[in-house]
Amino acid sequence: MEKQDRENENPGNLEPIGDILKRQMGAEAGQGGKMPQPANQNPPRKEIRREECECKSCGNKFQGEVMILNNFRPPREYRDKECPDCRSKREEVEKQQQEQEEEARRMGLRVKWHRECGLPIQLRNIHFGDLDRKYNPNPQKLCHEWVDSFELENPAGSPSLVLYSAVPGVGKTTLMVCIVNAVLEKWKGSTSSKGCPIRFISGPELVKRIRATYGIRKDDNVHEREEDVYRELTGIKLLLFDDVGKERPSDFTRETYWYIINERMNAGLPVVLNSRLPITGGNSLSDLMGVDTADRLYGMAEGKYVNLEGPSYRWLHKTP
Repeated sequence: MEKQDRENENPGNLEPIGDILKRQMGAEAGQGGKMPQPANQNPPRKEIRREECECKSCGNKFQGEVMILNNFRPPREYRDKECPDCRSKREEVEKQQQEQEEEARRMGLRVKWHRECGLPIQLRNIHFGDLDRKYNPNPQKLCHEWVDSFELENPAGSPSLVLYSAVPGVGKTTLMVCIVNAVLEKWKGSTSSKGCPIRFISGPELVKRIRATYGIRKDDNVHEREEDVYRELTGIKLLLFDDVGKERPSDFTRETYWYIINERMNAGLPVVLNSRLPITGGNSLSDLMGVDTADRLYGMAEGKYVNLEGPSYRWLHKTP
């Protein structure tokens, strides 16, 4: 009875397909020791090979890189479209254009810094080329050489420069203005620079500026404070002191100059200074700044002392 029921369920005594597959897979596993693995039907997602390509600029054939993305249907193909020569020429043109754009931005910064650094208005546009070559030629040469060795982007370690004359009107301030203009013209740094890296300030202006900070209220966020002045003058890349000695010697001037000169010496930053006072002796920079400060200044200048002599240029040429 049971046999008849099985025959009714499976007429013809056909073997179930599941039993056939299990037997076949078992036999194959017994022969190879492992179950057969399905073949990998998916090619690599990205293929890169070298083939002949055509340059879109010159039309020449060249061996270029071809990248095929197989995860798209149909696959996408990206081929080199420039031969090495055309690519090199294009990149050179782009580099020149970028440099021209960067130089245009530098020019804008030069103009801005020239206006902001504190140069005297009546002398602002004087350059070394405008000077009388026969008038104090050696000081002109020494100032030229100082500019040649100075880098505004990397001023640390540059020597200081002291210009001295016993008489007025021989061109100390003019030479310092020429130094500033030459430094700006020479500058080829990054245009990401923010504030002006040069400060031109006279000795009397320094005293007046610091004294103006006295009495500033704690809640006053408009006017600069004493520490703001010192922070600028001790950290700026190029500091120029004009007419040092026109201010009266006092404990205040000695303390002020000591702090600025000493901090710049420790940072390796130069000072360019002119004065009618000698470094030492009676009525000297030692009296105005203090012996220790003048000694440091002399060392920062590596013992170089630019001495200007002769009749007043103003009297000779009737100029301001």
